[in-house]
Amino acid sequence: MNYSDFIFWWILILFSVPFLTARYIAKSFNLWRGVFDGVGLAALSLILFYYASRTSFLVFIVSLAFNYIMVWLVLKMSGWKANLLATIVIVIDILVLAYFKYFGFFVQEIIGLFVSLPPNWKELSPIPVPSQIPPGVSFYSFQMVAFVVDSLREKKKKPLAVLDYVNFISFFPQIVAGPIERRRDLLPQMEGFRLKFTGENFEEGLRWLSLGLFMKFVLADNLAPYIQLDKMIDNAWYIWFEAFLFTLRIYFDFGGYSFIAVGLAYFVGVRLELNFLAPYTSQSIHEFWRRWHITLSTWFRDYVFLPLMGSNKNWVPFYLFMTFTLSGFWHGAAWNFIFWGAYHGGLSLLLRYLGRPFYAFVGKYVFQPQIVSWALTQLAVIFGCLFFMEINTRRLIGKMLIIANPFNYSLANIGEIFSSYSLNQGAVLSVALVLGIIVLILEHLAVAQKKFEYELLLSPWLSKILLGLTILLASTNTSDFIYFEF
Repeated sequence: MNYSDFIFWWILILFSVPFLTARYIAKSFNLWRGVFDGVGLAALSLILFYYASRTSFLVFIVSLAFNYIMVWLVLKMSGWKANLLATIVIVIDILVLAYFKYFGFFVQEIIGLFVSLPPNWKELSPIPVPSQIPPGVSFYSFQMVAFVVDSLREKKKKPLAVLDYVNFISFFPQIVAGPIERRRDLLPQMEGFRLKFTGENFEEGLRWLSLGLFMKFVLADNLAPYIQLDKMIDNAWYIWFEAFLFTLRIYFDFGGYSFIAVGLAYFVGVRLELNFLAPYTSQSIHEFWRRWHITLSTWFRDYVFLPLMGSNKNWVPFYLFMTFTLSGFWHGAAWNFIFWGAYHGGLSLLLRYLGRPFYAFVGKYVFQPQIVSWALTQLAVIFGCLFFMEINTRRLIGKMLIIANPFNYSLANIGEIFSSYSLNQGAVLSVALVLGIIVLILEHLAVAQKKFEYELLLSPWLSKILLGLTILLASTNTSDFIYFEF
């Protein structure tokens, strides 16, 4: 859901208050039935999704109904029949995602390489070209695919209630931008759902909500105006600085969304998987991907990489590279996302074969080699963000050429970065950077003390401070969450 849209919060309040009131009164007279909790959750989730995107609601409902019927049939079958039907469902789910997200890219960028397309090819196309990507389709399609596979693998197959499945797929905190939940984790919480609106859940949820709101509306949204994605920059230092800002912004933006989702889920007694675990504390690219967008990384590991590899380990490097490239392409129908995925795949292979000799060499000459490892990892991530943030391929190549030229790094160019800001702009940027760095330091301290990565940030006293700072410093120019585009 779009937490930056006040309509979301109004609908949430206008639905929840009467529902909870009616629930309390009905329970007082012993008129409330447990199933009403599940019905209420499904109704709230579907209403919120409808108002988030009415044009995409029909696509979601059709996918939801189709997948439920097919999974119900798969659970009734066994052997090759179940495998065949599951394969058909997965192919259809992927084709639906591919049509809405990649059809235009495939025609224009792939077919266009071999055939000259007229400017109005979209109007002439016999197949309608989607004008926009339905919100959440990348996330709920993957969750549906995972559910089909996991259902097929179930040893004890039991009937699947339609209400449980609807709540599993449409659960409002995570339907649009994850986390991508698994059957084993979320479905047991949705089976015979009962609302657990307790003081403990409310307190825990409020801590996550405070952290998420602060990261999104104070940090990410205040950094966003300083990242210019639609113009060419000929200052090498400026390119690096923007990439650094984008690296911070995308974590605070997507991490903020994920933590808001976790907090809202806590309010109703549901535990969602964490999508992030302080990724900028990582000392290697491998560790980074164990901490960054965790549910997507594990999805590609379990449903792409491992099935491809099977028992043939000779092709592991190729499968690893392809998995990373596909995960990059999942983020968007543009070449830069393919380059970004391939870049991280290449880094993983480089680390796989040269990591140990390199770290052994560094360890001989550096007192704290882990600091070098951390710095190199962050530099690699920041450089990778140049691919992620720049959709225009020509501008991307131009920026790469500029930062590759050692003569473009002058002291005068450093001053040029900050001279372009007004006093107010400089103040806002400085405050956002200082607060963001404090957040990262607290994550590092927790990791260094071998605590849970967000233990310090979730402390009761700090949560109150973060909530207060959000009220005082939230950006007036709120932006949609970056991952809504995916």
